[in-house]
Amino acid sequence: MKKYKADIIVSLKNGVRDPQGAAVDTVLKRTGMEEDATVQTGKFFTLSITGEDETSAKSKLNVICEEVLSNPVLETYKIERFSEV
Repeated sequence: MKKYKADIIVSLKNGVRDPQGAAVDTVLKRTGMEEDATVQTGKFFTLSITGEDETSAKSKLNVICEEVLSNPVLETYKIERFSEV
C-alpha cells in the first residue's frame, strides 16, 4: 500500500447563506479595515490516506469528502493538493 497526503477545502455552495462570513464582513466594515471584503467561510482538511495506487487512493478520498467531510446538499469540496508521501 502506498501512502498519500491531500489538502481539501470545503466551502458553501453559491446562494447558501453564510452567517459566519457575513459576521466577519460586518466587523471589517464597522472597524474600517475593509469596505468590500465579501468574506466566505469554509473548512480546510489535511488527510493522509492509503491506496494500492494513485487512482484507488483518489477514489477513496472522493468518497471521504462526499460522505464525511462535506454536506453535498450545502457544500462543495476541492482537492487542493494530492501527493504520494
